[in-house]
Amino acid sequence: MRKTLFNPKAFIAALMLSGAIIASCGDDEKSFSAVDNQNPTISLENETIHWEFAKEFRIKAKIDDADGIKTINLKNSDLFLNNTINILKLKGSDCKSYDLDYKFTVPDTLKSESFPIVITVEDLVGNVSSATFTASMDGDFTNPKFTSEPSSTINVIMTSFNLKFAVSDNKVIKRVTVKFPELNIDEEISNDSKEYEYKKRIELGDENRDYKGTIAAYDAFDNKVEKEITISKDELKDYERMYLSDVKKEADLTSDVCGVPMLVNHSGEFEYTAFYYNETAGTEIRFIPQKNSFDPICFGLDPSNNKILTPNPDEAQPLILDKEGVYYKIVFNTKEGTYDAKTTYTLEEAIDPLPHELGKNEWNHWEKGKFTDGKWEDDPEIDWQPFRIGAMTDNPNNIKEGYEFQYNPQNKHIIQILGLELEAGSFNFHPHIIHTDVWWDYASWKPESETKNDPEIWVWTGKYTRLGYENATTSYNNNVEVNNHAELTIPKTGKYDIIFDIHLGRMKIIPSVSK
Repeated sequence: MRKTLFNPKAFIAALMLSGAIIASCGDDEKSFSAVDNQNPTISLENETIHWEFAKEFRIKAKIDDADGIKTINLKNSDLFLNNTINILKLKGSDCKSYDLDYKFTVPDTLKSESFPIVITVEDLVGNVSSATFTASMDGDFTNPKFTSEPSSTINVIMTSFNLKFAVSDNKVIKRVTVKFPELNIDEEISNDSKEYEYKKRIELGDENRDYKGTIAAYDAFDNKVEKEITISKDELKDYERMYLSDVKKEADLTSDVCGVPMLVNHSGEFEYTAFYYNETAGTEIRFIPQKNSFDPICFGLDPSNNKILTPNPDEAQPLILDKEGVYYKIVFNTKEGTYDAKTTYTLEEAIDPLPHELGKNEWNHWEKGKFTDGKWEDDPEIDWQPFRIGAMTDNPNNIKEGYEFQYNPQNKHIIQILGLELEAGSFNFHPHIIHTDVWWDYASWKPESETKNDPEIWVWTGKYTRLGYENATTSYNNNVEVNNHAELTIPKTGKYDIIFDIHLGRMKIIPSVSK
């Protein structure tokens, strides 16, 4: 642990005493007669606690002395602690029993991992006893977490599949368990690091049925994360949602905040239509019905016949898009294994709802003008302001600096915010016009209600659109509430890129990559 400057006076001032007064040793000099002339007894509730830095803890003890308690001193040099509680002044000479309840926080700027605090009690006739309370900073109160996890229901169409998940803990993962009784799987794996990744081939056989089980991870203090899993061996399903993946690493499926992989349209029975902007030639894509893994089903080219698709993730080869700077329309049928990736259209042929050009001066109040045939009729009394779109977290005239979208240099159907610094935790927003009229909703997008924690599609909800606009690439557009913000979770503080294709209604938020 690194050393930093430490202010002992500030630390001592932060110590809190419950039911006691911290005082100097200016005790009364009055003489007292002994009752039994025995040393005080100190009964600690705990002699040692396992705690974490920066978390408040308590020293609790019962102190008894027939002669009467005079003072209690707590001392530890590493903590710059040397405080005396004057019980005689606090309770008087008749105090023969006292419940010590002393609480404070060890700052994480200290170097030591263990702090023995000596408690010394003196009675009214000079007898002294000591006891030691040790605060060991090796405790762990934080549950492990899944950094990659399977769905609650895993649909498998092959006779076997790879079960994969990964876990992490702020201190250590001590053991991992995998239990599927009906598959005779009862594993407990020991571990001694902050992370663990599990991968194993699970044999299911030919029978179509469900297998229920659990996966779990435990830290050194038995804090755990656990998930119930149903492995459903079945025939190929007509999946309601299908996703296009343009990443090669499975970790990239889960390192995003939202948008990776990209939802495609369910256009018919076992049929899906994907629209995709191909920025550079040679892009490799595959299709998956589960968002966070290429297992157990991944549709790609069959290596023995690249004119058809295979659902086997161990065999599926990527489709390669070789035309640069165009939109692809890809239609595929998972039951038949057929696909057509020949259709493309240009940026000029694509259309989006944005009614004006970003950065261009437009009228301030639409009510003062008249919108006819996609154009505003001139009105000399109307104010002007630049037309801008921002990531709105509060209201349109309070969008933070740096939260303004800019055009992608190669494609004006894509607006983006690159290198946006976001703090770990919740991030609630939606794209909206930056405007002085507060809730003016001339240009706005909202996420689907059912996926607002991990938005898959953004629906245009502005009052006016570019003339002739139809969101032909959007099929999931009937479940949007007026006040929907995306309710996102930022996994860790850092820089992120928000890349929004307003032609497709698809947005991805991913960690920024230094170039």
